[in-house]
Amino acid sequence: MRAILILFLVLFSNSIFAQSLNGAWEKVTNSESQQRTIKLYSDSYFTSSTILKDSGEFISASGGTYFMNDYDYIENLEIHSESAAITGSFFNYNYEIKGDSLNIKDKNSNTIEKWTRIDNADNENVTCWKIHQAFRDSNWITIEDGPRKTLKLLTNNYYQVLALNSRTGQFFGSSGGQWELKDNKHYEFIHFFSKNQKMVGDTLSFEKVVKENIWTHNGKSSKGDYIQERWKRFK
Repeated sequence: MRAILILFLVLFSNSIFAQSLNGAWEKVTNSESQQRTIKLYSDSYFTSSTILKDSGEFISASGGTYFMNDYDYIENLEIHSESAAITGSFFNYNYEIKGDSLNIKDKNSNTIEKWTRIDNADNENVTCWKIHQAFRDSNWITIEDGPRKTLKLLTNNYYQVLALNSRTGQFFGSSGGQWELKDNKHYEFIHFFSKNQKMVGDTLSFEKVVKENIWTHNGKSSKGDYIQERWKRFK
């Protein structure tokens, strides 16, 4: 009986892991498409970006919360760079995950999207972070929780920054690409930047410390200014 219970728990835990979206997924397109869409997932938040493959030119970005059970995959959109009007909208899909493949079908339009996993998220510090404090004029300034926020979602190798107002649907900007931690430094390799196309291909580096759910980093911003920031776990 004990052996059967252990086997059940192993199978159950494997089933839960198999259904996890945590990580990075790329939308499957035809070979002629010039666009690339990547979606990043933490436990309950997602961000998405669409760019031109060759140049990294920014096309669109979105983000919001999501929920899934055995039958439904539901997104609650907080932001979409192309339409403030759809902020707060819910989108309901059927879905199927097989290995590293994900198919989602819109229940209203019956449109089917196919995605393939390109990265995982198996580290406790790989999640969605929200800007919490910034060091300015010799003081730490706390950025209060509210609809206006800047988020950074990380998977094992990919990241996306998203600045938004979830009440008004105002989009302030997005950037993203790949990252790595080397010699205690956090490096970000920029693949796209909605505010400054010239930053594509550049690398930013930060000193990084994560302690008690607070990520503290310092280094140069995309504008070249020295910054010190604290981020806290968001979703």
